[in-house]
Amino acid sequence: MTDILEGVKVIEMGHVVAVPAASSMMGDCGADVIKIEPLTGDQSRTFRGTEVNPGFYLHNRSKRSIAIDLRQQAGKEIVYKMVGEHDVFLTNYQAGSLGRLGLDYDTLLKYKANIIYGIVSAYGTVGPDKDMAGYDFAAGWARSGIQDMLTVPGTPPPASRPGIIDRVSSMQIFGGMCAALYHREHTGEGQKVEFNLYHTGVWMVGADIMDALFGLPLRRVDPKASANPFYDVYQCKDGRWLQLTAADRYAKAHDPVGAKFWQSFCRVLDRPDLADDPRFATTDMRQQHSDVLTPMINEAFLQRTYAEWEERLRAENLMYGPILTPEQVIEDPQALANDFFTEVDQPGVGTFRTINSPYKFVENPAYIHSLTPALAENTDEVLSELGYSTNGINDLRDAKVIL
Repeated sequence: MTDILEGVKVIEMGHVVAVPAASSMMGDCGADVIKIEPLTGDQSRTFRGTEVNPGFYLHNRSKRSIAIDLRQQAGKEIVYKMVGEHDVFLTNYQAGSLGRLGLDYDTLLKYKANIIYGIVSAYGTVGPDKDMAGYDFAAGWARSGIQDMLTVPGTPPPASRPGIIDRVSSMQIFGGMCAALYHREHTGEGQKVEFNLYHTGVWMVGADIMDALFGLPLRRVDPKASANPFYDVYQCKDGRWLQLTAADRYAKAHDPVGAKFWQSFCRVLDRPDLADDPRFATTDMRQQHSDVLTPMINEAFLQRTYAEWEERLRAENLMYGPILTPEQVIEDPQALANDFFTEVDQPGVGTFRTINSPYKFVENPAYIHSLTPALAENTDEVLSELGYSTNGINDLRDAKVIL
């Protein structure tokens, strides 16, 4: 069976999350990915302060590792040879550093005229902040408006979780690289493709950004005073929480007063008296009286366990979602049925479960082609493929050009 990206050769000169995760997804699809690391290794190898960083194994499987000192001319020459034989060069080094190293797009064009060059930055390659460094917490979470829109009035802005913007960016990078490969397949033309974490964040909170562009009031949500009782969180009798997304206002498009929805919801609550309450007769009125209706729903949900509510909501085909902990997610039957996870046996770590890439090619399924490489594990192998002799490799190692 042919892999989706079989035959594609990728150079990844990345660190931390966004680019390594994107190239790993390409590797899962069958691309031959070579990760270029400094002699000290990708800094995220030991982000948790130990030799084992679980996230590193998620973002760096299905690739090979070579360690090069790119400050030395002999190190640059290795990369130039690689570029001549590869399809994609993908990096999240800062543009200024790439220029000083001679690894910018214009320089690499001399070694392959149709190289696909992907560069990921914090804020873009032009503008007053183009040279600013920035992880996703600052560039994607804070500056984009996401952090502000999730702030509960009267409390500090909420922190992000590690790498959220990076991992969303990785999927955009994966798609962008595949689109560029498709274009080159049909035209023979390579190109430079730019991504930045700030733009990813703006895209993620696009509904709010579009409101701002249209000059509309921002739809801020205070959990203590939700304007939409049917898009809110409720606690059940057993202490579990669920996110209700029953979407009364969307039903309005084909049912102007939401009568069918409201009758279904009242049956779920076992509150037939509410169905004829004039305060809640229409979709608009239910939202206008949310200050009265939401406490009623809160009280109702406290009368039954989550399992009981799940049965009732499903019977009426109303949308909801359980609020799960990560420990619950990894044992969720729905996640397991859809192969969210797989088991690997990583040398030096042992057997553990990891997350599969978030796409499913039914006819040509992606899978983990190789385990996460140790630092410089494949240096000799890669250099041999480039035509370096054993003596030449040893000379480079003696000169501390390679590890």
